[in-house]
Amino acid sequence: MASGNSEETGKCYELILNYNCNARCRFCSQGDFDKSLNAPFETIASNIYSAYKAGYRRLGLTGGEPLIRPDILKVIALAKSVGFSFVRVQTNGIKLADPAFCRSLAKAGLTFCKFSFTTDRAAEHDALVGVPGALKKALAGLASLRRLKIRLGTNILVNRRNYTRLPEIIKFYLERGISNFVIIYPVYIGSMADNCKKLGVRLSDCEPYFEEAVKAMEAAGLPGEILFLNTPPCFLKGRESLAIGLDLFNTVVTDPRGGRTDLDANAAAAKVKGPPCRRCALAKKCRGADVHYIERFGWRGFVPVKKPGAAGKPAAAGRVYLSDNERCLLEILRRKPGAATREILALSRDIVLCRDCSDGNAVMAAAASLAAKGLVKREFSRGVYRWSLLKQK
Repeated sequence: MASGNSEETGKCYELILNYNCNARCRFCSQGDFDKSLNAPFETIASNIYSAYKAGYRRLGLTGGEPLIRPDILKVIALAKSVGFSFVRVQTNGIKLADPAFCRSLAKAGLTFCKFSFTTDRAAEHDALVGVPGALKKALAGLASLRRLKIRLGTNILVNRRNYTRLPEIIKFYLERGISNFVIIYPVYIGSMADNCKKLGVRLSDCEPYFEEAVKAMEAAGLPGEILFLNTPPCFLKGRESLAIGLDLFNTVVTDPRGGRTDLDANAAAAKVKGPPCRRCALAKKCRGADVHYIERFGWRGFVPVKKPGAAGKPAAAGRVYLSDNERCLLEILRRKPGAATREILALSRDIVLCRDCSDGNAVMAAAASLAAKGLVKREFSRGVYRWSLLKQK
């Protein structure tokens, strides 16, 4: 585990609590893992204490399905009591159909729920995860957590059944309160390897729909709230910075056996580079393509990046949505109109909506974006910026 004497709020400690699950996803990369492995609570507690002591301030809980653990509320409450102000759960959402359970999670200290949605169509989603009624239950949980002001996000696993509809799927979840999206291209191991012929799709086939997905987020006023995992940046032409992995992960993962993996130290373990990579402007930053993908699909469609681009700018089209940081700032300004940046930082400690209101730069960026959307105004007086609402949203 990494160590340090000062707080490093950007670092995340990820705990895989179990491998068992209440779904049977046809794309699961853990399909052949030992489902009997469950980390003992004592081991989880030890990891939470040591992670906080080592400087971690962001905790992720995943599985399997972490919410089926009988002690999940105890785990979250411990993390809160130790001092973690950011506690995220990755879930299929099935258990969240119970509003009382959602309230218990919020009370225990959950601040961020990352759902795994495959599509907006119930029949297709339920078939992919192997549980009738799964999407209906997860959407009920999504609505409950939104009312509780828990931060919401989703991973969308790309497959042959959904890749052409990514923009429509994103718009569906934007309407339901999610403003943060990670588009995950699958790793062809486990169940996904078994179902490759039915669910697999080439990156080059996905590329135009990746672009349309980004444009949908730009049109929604959220150009930086979509990222792509397991997608080489050469398939995000002009928006290569949206590829996860070009920068440091700053994440350590502990599995149910007690093994620890530093994602930055091991990120290149299953990656390979081919002829197109040697002429790419991102050759030093990009770790290459997943070896399992190359074994199945080869290097067709890989084109070297000549000049990398960044995230796009908000487009003035259609309804404008708000990021988590923007929602947080609006709520603070409703409580204290004309607040200065320092006051906003202090008040944000009591609001779980925001992602990273831990420094003035995050506040300034959110305020500037809200000003561009016509929702706030700023005044500069005696060396201090103050922010006020123009209208409620």
